[in-house]
Amino acid sequence: MAGITVRRRAAERRGPYVARAVAELRSWPALVVSDTRRGVAFAVRGTEILRMTGADEVQVRLTAPAIDRLGPYLRDCGQVQACSDRAWVAVLVDAEPDLELLLALTSVAIKAHVA
Repeated sequence: MAGITVRRRAAERRGPYVARAVAELRSWPALVVSDTRRGVAFAVRGTEILRMTGADEVQVRLTAPAIDRLGPYLRDCGQVQACSDRAWVAVLVDAEPDLELLLALTSVAIKAHVA
């Protein structure tokens, strides 16, 4: 097989807190989990609301109105960054309080997409 390069998809690596978040969120009845080529994603009513984008990063689709409402709190939180799409934020999850923040923001995202 000279000249053919075989690439194996690297095993998805997650930090311990993101792995715990994925395990917990899999049990939430409102969420549908998808194991995609890019990683694990969660949707509610057909709309993707969570993307595992790195070992310690998760993107959450809150909606622009929810982000505007939570803006003062999110701006003061060093673990949350705005994404180029105004409906999404990136959450760095590398400690227990960050995990709790992610779960709370996921709850907000579910409510924003179910209402």
